[in-house]
Order: sequence, then C-alpha cells, then structure tokens
Amino acid sequence: MILLYLLFGTLIAIVGAIPLGAVNLAVINTAIKENIKSASYIALAAGIGEIVLAFFALHCSMELSDFFHENQWIQISFIVAFLLIGIYFMHLASIPRQKSKQYKLKLSNSKVLTGFSLALLNPPVIIYWILAISLTNKHIFTLTTQNPLSTLLLFFIGIYLGKIGTLYFYGKWGNKIAKKQGGSKTKLHRIIGIALITISVFQSIKFIIE
Repeated sequence: MILLYLLFGTLIAIVGAIPLGAVNLAVINTAIKENIKSASYIALAAGIGEIVLAFFALHCSMELSDFFHENQWIQISFIVAFLLIGIYFMHLASIPRQKSKQYKLKLSNSKVLTGFSLALLNPPVIIYWILAISLTNKHIFTLTTQNPLSTLLLFFIGIYLGKIGTLYFYGKWGNKIAKKQGGSKTKLHRIIGIALITISVFQSIKFIIE
C-alpha cells in the first residue's frame, strides 16, 4: 500500500510534465544545441523545482489558489512572456542560417539554475498541483502534511522520477531531431515558437473564461 504513494506521485508528475512548457522546450533546445548531458542538468534541477511546487500546493493549496485569483497580473505576465518568446523563436526560424549566430539567445551558463527557475516560476503548474492534490484527497486517498513522513517521501520521490523521466524523453527526442536535420535548428525554432504561442493563446482563453 505504501508504494502506491510512489507510483501515484510518478503518474501525476508524468501527466503534468507531458504538455509542452518552458522546461520541456529548454530541455529540447539544449539537447539540440549542445547535447543530452547538458539537457539532463536542466531536467534534474527542474525535478527539484517540481517537488517544491508540489510541497507548497500540499501545504497551502487554498491560500495559493486565492493568491493567483487575487493577483491576476501574474498569469497575464506569463501569458505575455510566452507570447514574446514564441515570436522571438519564430523570428529566429526566419533568419538565414549563416546569419542566425549573431541573434543567438544567450542562456544562463548554469543549467541547474535555468531548470530550477523555469520549473519554479510557473503559476499554471502550481494550479495543476493544487487541483491534482485536491482530487487525490477527494477520490483516492488522504494526502496532507499530516501523512507519515515515509509516505510523503515516497510521493515526492515519485514526483521527481516522473518529472525527470518525462524531460529525459523530450531531450532524447530533441537529440533525434538534431541528428535527422544535420544540425539545422530552423525547424526546432519554428516548433518552439509555435508551441509557446499556442500555450499563450490557450492560457489567454482560459484566463478570459475564468
């Protein structure tokens, strides 16, 4: 029974990590521009960030939910950021290959900091964990900070494994794209641009509806 917490944490993390987001795109981009090893540093740090978000959602789900509803500028900021970064990548895809180097996006030298920051500063993911934990408490089993430490540790280990496992497969996919295209990044930039703009549009629709 206790292993159910490990399995369930893994499954919830995988479901939350599958949709393309900032961390996924960073892993794909790094795997193509550099290698899978560099991308793995982002994934490992993002797993820690995911645990932090899940812990906050577990500890104060109602307070966090109210906070984001009362401070809608946070959601708007991320929607605009995704849109602008998406447009930037679409612009990169339109630049001739020989000229694209001078416009290259300068990422932080610290892959660990990049992965942790992208995972942590992500309001939609916090909302996802609030919803996931609420549904778990209602329909499956009790999951609160009052649970035995052993079950909580297994749950968080499951989250970490699910997150980094999903990101690893995204990294392998990005590496496969790089090999197929002989190192050309034009298609990748277009994919990332379209994905980010799509995320921005869907988040905008969701924000307006709510």
